[in-house]
Amino acid sequence: MKIKIIPNPEKQWAVELAKEVEHLLVRYGHAMEEAGADATICIGGDGTILYSNHMKMLEGPAIGIGSRSSYICQLMRDGWKEQLPEMLEKKKTVDVMTLEADIGGKTQTAINDFVIHSKDYRVVELEVDDRKGKYKFLGDGIIVSSPMGSASYAYSAGGAMLGPFERKISIVPICPYRRVFSPTVMGGDASIKLSAGRDCALIVDGIFLQDLRKGETVVIKKGKDITFFEGVGHYKQE
Repeated sequence: MKIKIIPNPEKQWAVELAKEVEHLLVRYGHAMEEAGADATICIGGDGTILYSNHMKMLEGPAIGIGSRSSYICQLMRDGWKEQLPEMLEKKKTVDVMTLEADIGGKTQTAINDFVIHSKDYRVVELEVDDRKGKYKFLGDGIIVSSPMGSASYAYSAGGAMLGPFERKISIVPICPYRRVFSPTVMGGDASIKLSAGRDCALIVDGIFLQDLRKGETVVIKKGKDITFFEGVGHYKQE
């Protein structure tokens, strides 16, 4: 199998571990490739997977190696040697729902979430248009989350934690004024249109994407599935 390895360059342990992973996999007959790979191994934690997806670096099913605080990663930096070769040999995979946003005719994919947030510590009026209707509220911002991302920022902001394989979209306000808007969950076929009353920041998977101008519209819906190797934790299907 042709494998691409992406370590987080800002984490020394990830860079060193990448060398160990490469050495082990070559012993098992795998080839290391920078392009045209059959699978991608991201080393460094959930953020490494999110960034790699954002930069369109993922090829084939993905495996993440992270720390004990990781949620998306299947493997931990301790104990990966016993599980990684077996995962690659079995070639069992699972599909996880992503989100896709249309901003002015351009599309962007998120594994976890899209966030619109005030830039100057003042509340902003946000308009939400979905199957339940069209409504406005004041707050610091809003999170539109995938099932995988529901365990991240959205959960911290009061949203429900969904199962990673569900087909739903979570909408969570960030500090809504007088709590007039509560977190809600939509079906996976929903389309959510968002706009803000003044300039805000648009963030994808924790990465600043662009300024969202007053009145500019973002339409968020289900995106193409991302494939992971089946492994431990929530990637293990009985």
